[in-house]
Amino acid sequence: MSKRQTTTATSTTSTDGPRRARQVSAEPAVERVPRARGKNGRAARARKADFVVIGGGSAGVACARRAASHGASVVLIERDEIGGTCVNRGCVPKKMLSYGASWAAILSGCLSHTGGHEDWRDAIVRVNAEVARLNVAYAQRLLEAGVDIIRGDATVTAPDEVRVGDEVIRAKRILIATGARPKALDIPGGELASNSDDVFTWQTLPGSIAVIGGGYIGVEQASILSRYGVKVELIVAGDRLLPHFDAEIAQALAGALEAKGVRLHLNASVNLISQANGALEICYRPGNKPGQTESVRAQAALVAVGRVSNVDGLGLDALGVKLGDKGGIKVDRQFRSSVRSIYAIGDAIEGLHLTPVATSQGRWLADRLFGRRGERSDFDFVPTAVFCEPAIGAVGLTEAQAIEAAGKPERIRTVVKRFVSLENRFGGNSLQSVFKLVLNARTGRVLGVHLMDNAAPEIAQAMAVALRLGVRESHLETTLQLHPTVAEELFG
Repeated sequence: MSKRQTTTATSTTSTDGPRRARQVSAEPAVERVPRARGKNGRAARARKADFVVIGGGSAGVACARRAASHGASVVLIERDEIGGTCVNRGCVPKKMLSYGASWAAILSGCLSHTGGHEDWRDAIVRVNAEVARLNVAYAQRLLEAGVDIIRGDATVTAPDEVRVGDEVIRAKRILIATGARPKALDIPGGELASNSDDVFTWQTLPGSIAVIGGGYIGVEQASILSRYGVKVELIVAGDRLLPHFDAEIAQALAGALEAKGVRLHLNASVNLISQANGALEICYRPGNKPGQTESVRAQAALVAVGRVSNVDGLGLDALGVKLGDKGGIKVDRQFRSSVRSIYAIGDAIEGLHLTPVATSQGRWLADRLFGRRGERSDFDFVPTAVFCEPAIGAVGLTEAQAIEAAGKPERIRTVVKRFVSLENRFGGNSLQSVFKLVLNARTGRVLGVHLMDNAAPEIAQAMAVALRLGVRESHLETTLQLHPTVAEELFG
């Protein structure tokens, strides 16, 4: 999912005061794992279930728990830790590293002798402790709901049959919720680069790194690593960062990242990575210089050029399950694949790869199959964020999308505000925050909200409700502001 973007806040207290991160531990999950064999080592008889869920990420866990709450017998199969990308290699550890990066940057600014590298070790300990806690919590909640967990690789051997090793489970309905993985860079030397999953395994940091990719993962990692003291070269194939976000906000972010020391290389198509003298050389073709090749040298490279659905090796091809143009499973509005008994949700299908979207899909599907007919979430106003510094928050249409939908540019109006927050003024930082409203020029209805400020993600979540309810510019102007806040800049 993929960016997608839930966070979990925890606190640990004791009579002896706060514990250090390395003291935090988590107990292993206790699971009911079915035995694969009967007496004399012979394969056991196939077991039956109402529902088999393949994948223990946000989508699979949400769907399995909801189906079990409706009385269905549910088996969930997961080959890795429960929680999927969001908990183990995405939203949660990334957001925690971002917090740690901010602390490291503050310390570096306040204490000239403090560097970022030492802070990374403590941050990784904290991240691993929280991920372990969530692994246990997710598994325990599944077990308490009555879901059986099987560890291993699943193969769908028939429309109503799943095999895990020697274990066979037969069910009327099967769900594919296997998530997605980082896309590899298919060029000579591409194997020399790390991906976004690898970052969370690093115990030390390189002195310099080339981040390849200008989407939200590449931008987030570039921002996080630079705040830990790493020299970052951000290499982007397109002519701008964050192609799915508003262009004006993306341009403002580019300036903010450069002001923080990140070097941007736009219109740069990477075609070779080579290793020599203990460093990597990343070669690319600059779009403004046809036929020429330029390069940067760094101690490491990180590829963040998208994600692909984890649907290979499940046996779906043999059953005739159709895939979309981008490699995800094709489904109808009921999340049913081309094989009627097989469903798919989350990052395994094509669409918005965001944790809240996957969770909502899972709960709705379970309600429809085993309980009441649940109400679909409103996917017209999906708030999203980029956890860089400054952070980006957005909900609704970008200016370009609004103009395309309206048919004429004059039917759309925008309001843009630039200001220096009190937080930045206190720190002696002149970096401007940027707030942008996209409006229907005639009615004043707010069509999109796009923000660049460290408070932007929280504001975007609140504004999602307002957009769903049809908020207009006049409503914002006549609502009393909470002062002093950055959010008040939206209200007149």
